Amino acid sequence: MSSHPRQTSAEKAYSWYVVGVLMLCYALSFIDRQVLSLMVEPIKRDLVLTDTQFSLLQGIAFALFYTFVGLFMGRLADTKNRKKIIMAGLAAWSFMTACCGLAKGFFGLFAARVGVGVGEAALSPSAYSMIGDYFPKESLGRAMSTYTVGVYLGSGLAFLIGGGLIAAMPDMVQLPLLGELKSWQLTFIVLGLAGIPMFLLLLTVREPKRGRFSGQPENSTAANDTSIAGALSYFRQHKSFYLAHFIGMSMLTMVGYAYHSWVPAYFIRFWNWEVADIGVTYGLINILAAPAGVLTGGFLGDFFAKRQVSDAFVRSAIVGSYCLFVPAVLATSPMSPSPIFSLVALCFLHFFASFHGGMAIAALHTGTPIEIRAQATAYYLFVINLIGLGLGPLLVALITDNIFQNDAQVGSSLMILGGIAVPMSIIILTKLSSVYSQRIRDGVPAYHVENH
Repeated sequence: MSSHPRQTSAEKAYSWYVVGVLMLCYALSFIDRQVLSLMVEPIKRDLVLTDTQFSLLQGIAFALFYTFVGLFMGRLADTKNRKKIIMAGLAAWSFMTACCGLAKGFFGLFAARVGVGVGEAALSPSAYSMIGDYFPKESLGRAMSTYTVGVYLGSGLAFLIGGGLIAAMPDMVQLPLLGELKSWQLTFIVLGLAGIPMFLLLLTVREPKRGRFSGQPENSTAANDTSIAGALSYFRQHKSFYLAHFIGMSMLTMVGYAYHSWVPAYFIRFWNWEVADIGVTYGLINILAAPAGVLTGGFLGDFFAKRQVSDAFVRSAIVGSYCLFVPAVLATSPMSPSPIFSLVALCFLHFFASFHGGMAIAALHTGTPIEIRAQATAYYLFVINLIGLGLGPLLVALITDNIFQNDAQVGSSLMILGGIAVPMSIIILTKLSSVYSQRIRDGVPAYHVENH
């Protein structure tokens, strides 16, 4: 039987309210980071940018600082008030999003995008840590998955809301103090202002007691000395768990990012679709199929956890991986009989590719000492962004350019990536399942200051 404290109905309801607020913050962060992709042509024209400069704004300006600053934010989240960290991050990235609309040149916009990345780096390590202290293990999968819905909701809404705002804005407007602004600049400013109601919502969130449902003894001495070096030392000592977790989950993340980046090009090049048509259609798939998948993965993980299955959360991710293989090799196959067939396969692909979203964090938190959970989350996010976002889309491009040497074969490149990455994830996660089960059965090894 579980030994964690009992929750009243009011406490349960409030815990889910907190998850909802944090999920909306996550969705807003993805809208703010991805809306730039809708404004390629007007920004290039008005700021006189090259494709290379714009690619730097989309990638390095955000991702590099987001991932590295996230490591330090994890350290803060393990020792400081997590609610205040999130509020400070929200204020920073919202302000910098508005500053994107005031940029007059490449370097100004680059600096603003760096600011957005730095601000958003504060969110997830603290949010995941808070959620872990609001829910017992039997509900943790659903809670983590609900928060992760923000990724997919924000990604889809970036296209729908961003496109709507751009269409609704006048081509040019004169504002006091700010002067003459174009429609894309106004869009950034409006999205920046959207941070204000989210900031007010965060005021209703309470900082939870650390480790309330962990079942792990608190080590107050270690909690006061959770240095980055100390955390890294612990991760190295238990690398069989952390390496298998980070790499196995990254293989699945790689598939998701690769398809998200190149499916529109596949439909345009292979099926001769218009940009607007695939944008709306694929945006809806991301909004509907992916959140349904991540929530189903959470329910399955909790189903296993309630039945005392030792590898509950990892097993749910493995189930998703097995089911992902067929749509991953069929969705963009050159043998696809029609675009409708491809779209249906993509629905299944994004449904199963998101199964691991909440499970990865649930397994990481239940397998990591209380004192360094947020840092573990920050390192996990660092790896999946590096491999998933950094390597996934790049590998597809390299296969297309160097093997097929034909832009129209980008679908075949996606098929190859999916056909290799998914079996790799199954192999690595199966190994992780054994290591994680042993860790749960024997008890999570404690974090000791002397390990530094």
